[in-house]
Amino acid sequence: MNNLREDFVKPIAVLCAICLVCAWAVSATFAVADPLIQAADAQRAIEARQRVLPTAREFAYLDFELPPGVTGAFRCADDTGFVFASFARGYGGDVPIMVGMTIDGAIVSIEMLANSETSGFRERINNPGHLQLFHGLNNPGQVRDVQGVSGATRTDNALRTALANAMLAYEVAARR
Repeated sequence: MNNLREDFVKPIAVLCAICLVCAWAVSATFAVADPLIQAADAQRAIEARQRVLPTAREFAYLDFELPPGVTGAFRCADDTGFVFASFARGYGGDVPIMVGMTIDGAIVSIEMLANSETSGFRERINNPGHLQLFHGLNNPGQVRDVQGVSGATRTDNALRTALANAMLAYEVAARR
């Protein structure tokens, strides 16, 4: 009986104690780090909104039922425009974007956010020269008419779909 306790029960008890301490340490680390991560994410989102609509300084979150593919809608406090966070499925996963639009619904700027697309495709789509082709457009039909990037069809289609989703959100937001 003594050998059973020494050879079996004691090692299991020690391993359980180690597991409990490790689980507590991970939980405590998460409790400390999570608010910091959320604050950093919120700050990056504010900075991205300011990059796509540089004339605005303050944004108000619009609380309405967003169209599929749109994850956030913001109206500039000074009524200079709107910012929409949108995404669509690309080759390597979701392709999230941030779109700045004038108060009349014309695209001011587009920023592709972090995604898992193949780097070569991502770089060709995220090229400022390509993204500028969409500036000034104000309806999904015009977005579809822009010359695509050869070889990056799925990523380019994701960008166009995300823009069309943002334009649908604009139509709802502009009526509010």
